[in-house]
Amino acid sequence: MTVNNTSEVEFKPLHNSFGAECLGIDFSRPLYEKEVRTIKDGMAKYGVLVFRNAQLDDERHVALARQMGELDASTVFITPGKKYRLAPYTELTDVANIEDDGSIIQPGSLRADCNKGNNLFHVDCSYNPRRAGYCILRAHQLPPKGTGGGTGFADTRTAYEELDSETKEKIKDYVLWHSIWHSRRLAAPESKFLKYMDPTKRSMARHKLVQEHEASGRMNLYVAAHGYRFDGWTHEESQPVVDALMEHATQDKYTLRVDWENDGDFVIWDNTCVMHKSCGGSFAGKYIRDMRRATILDDSSTAWGLNEKGENPGYLDDLKNGFVDATKKK
Repeated sequence: MTVNNTSEVEFKPLHNSFGAECLGIDFSRPLYEKEVRTIKDGMAKYGVLVFRNAQLDDERHVALARQMGELDASTVFITPGKKYRLAPYTELTDVANIEDDGSIIQPGSLRADCNKGNNLFHVDCSYNPRRAGYCILRAHQLPPKGTGGGTGFADTRTAYEELDSETKEKIKDYVLWHSIWHSRRLAAPESKFLKYMDPTKRSMARHKLVQEHEASGRMNLYVAAHGYRFDGWTHEESQPVVDALMEHATQDKYTLRVDWENDGDFVIWDNTCVMHKSCGGSFAGKYIRDMRRATILDDSSTAWGLNEKGENPGYLDDLKNGFVDATKKK
């Protein structure tokens, strides 16, 4: 697939149904329009694209994201009164294991507890009224090789296609409520902070469970660890169904793991057709893993789900209010 007179773009599949490594694009400059289209076409087919040793800096990371679509700033949490670690690039979400004082996040800390939710298969920002489309995650500084830190992905389009017909018929009209606090509490039930973040008292977003992935024309199972309950059901009634669908969609045959090889590697994935998770490792609490993410808003006709259109509040107000609640109850 030729994008200009000198550059040949190649996709090397990483799995039999999704995921590919993309070669042949020069990220030292703004992309040509044809290159952006080529990446988007590759995303429609593969859902996950890996770019090795691209050597983006923060500025070019943001510039690339802007070429891919409208940026979502709702995922960036800046502690009041403190300088953001990635300033002036406040479009980038800091997903490093680094505290505000520069130290490595330690197990048992508030941030470590909140980050445990990232170890569950999920899609970014499904808990917002307008969900995320693409994410661009870049390795700025990796831990030593052999200490873990990979990222797992799950192919929810193929997972849907291979459901039995009876299940497809049963779930075709389900509407799932998504809550980040549900997944956070699920991953860290022992957390002293998260116990104050009752999902029923915080914001949630509603999205159809089964919907068309418009870029590919394939049907998709839009499920995630954030899934809290279905319309008309209690959480207790919903959880076993969500669990069963998650178990189905995260079978080995639908998943792949991307191991980060070099500082400068980055991955783009489409949250509307794949789930992802952090795979953890022995680096936790010992070595820096500095990862930075740009989040791009979904622009499909189902981007807002069944939610009221307006400004995306995200979960940041919930987080601030939760700190207040937790402080009051100590």
